[in-house]
Amino acid sequence: MKKSLGNKSVWNKVCAALVQQARQKNKLTFRELAELIKQKTNIDIEPNNLANRVNRGNFSASLLIAIFFAMEEPLPSQVDLERVVIEVTE
Repeated sequence: MKKSLGNKSVWNKVCAALVQQARQKNKLTFRELAELIKQKTNIDIEPNNLANRVNRGNFSASLLIAIFFAMEEPLPSQVDLERVVIEVTE
């Protein structure tokens, strides 16, 4: 049974999945990702704090964009978003 898309926890899971997929694709640890974020955006975030936020999926849109920018990853396409939404709602 599909979960409601109006549920904030669904969107938290989508955000977490998007970041995790991009992080794994780039073979980055949270420590390495935190260092990249600091180097490329001047946002100073502790690796443990970053890991906790990503694992919960509870972080700002600005951090989401900074993460993708730091990894030099394009933002997810509509098709990518739909695929992840289906994955987390089934």
